[in-house]
Amino acid sequence: MKEEVLLAGAGWLGKPLALRLKEIGCDVRVVGQTAEKREEFRRHGVEYLCVDYKHLPKLRCKKLIICIPPTENYLSIIQNLLNAVQPSFTLFTSSTSVYAQTTGTVEEDSVCEGNAMLIGAEKLILNHVYTSTVLRLGGLIGSNRNPARHFSGKTNLSNGLAPVNLIHQLDILRFVEMILQQNISGIYNVVNPFHPTRKAYYEQECSDLGLSPCHFLSEGEGKVVDGSKITLTLQTEYLHPIVSKGRFG
Repeated sequence: MKEEVLLAGAGWLGKPLALRLKEIGCDVRVVGQTAEKREEFRRHGVEYLCVDYKHLPKLRCKKLIICIPPTENYLSIIQNLLNAVQPSFTLFTSSTSVYAQTTGTVEEDSVCEGNAMLIGAEKLILNHVYTSTVLRLGGLIGSNRNPARHFSGKTNLSNGLAPVNLIHQLDILRFVEMILQQNISGIYNVVNPFHPTRKAYYEQECSDLGLSPCHFLSEGEGKVVDGSKITLTLQTEYLHPIVSKGRFG
């Protein structure tokens, strides 16, 4: 019997994740709020339901993945999804922005005094009786998405000596697949172990991507998010580099 998965969110992460799960044999349905995406998913053989998150129909499914970024009425949306689906397992994609603005290394049990909306969403999911997994994702990169494009052409950028905490889209897809297969629960940082400074990384990335150069000031500090717990649990490694040309320096 195919494993049934309901995936809420059909954006930069949700769409490729749905297609990846279908590829490995899952029975995937996607819910979102954009009717135009129905035909796009149909071409890939994935059912897409256009819904109003405020008034959801019954969507019973054993496994629920929530890939919706913070938005208005976020906690109500998540609660409505949990009520409509009544899953026995939920995976939620959170962010390392839950951590306090600090220095040094932060791990999964470090103080969370950052993004209050995401912190509330995590608590909502983790406080339920069923099995749940929270992935605190670093800055997203891959599939034509690179933060260097945002910095291109800008000068005197602050906090140049703070470390980067990034994660490639393809590693996220791999980890979610393995979590579902192994029924892994808990809270996990998902951050590539390469942490150069913002100045070194983004100035090099702009060069490698052929973008207008950027310039960071040699000042500032920040945290390094330790993403080793998930690799130890899944007995794997981060496989996809966060550098454009597979090199640095």
